Amino acid sequence: MKEYDYVEVIVEKEKYAKQGVHKGMKGTILDPRNIDGMWLVVFENPITLADELFVPIKEEDLKFIFEG
Repeated sequence: MKEYDYVEVIVEKEKYAKQGVHKGMKGTILDPRNIDGMWLVVFENPITLADELFVPIKEEDLKFIFEG
């Protein structure tokens, strides 16, 4: 995975849910660095379609969808 790749969260974890991210949500990796096995992923608000959630997600908890 790399910056701008489109990914999907494949697990439901409390630490992500507390930040508003749930299994099945799709987002875009927004940082070229993988820090401690985590990617910074931006998720859109489904109502406003604005990029509102910026959450570090473990690589093992993501599924690659397509290259950005």
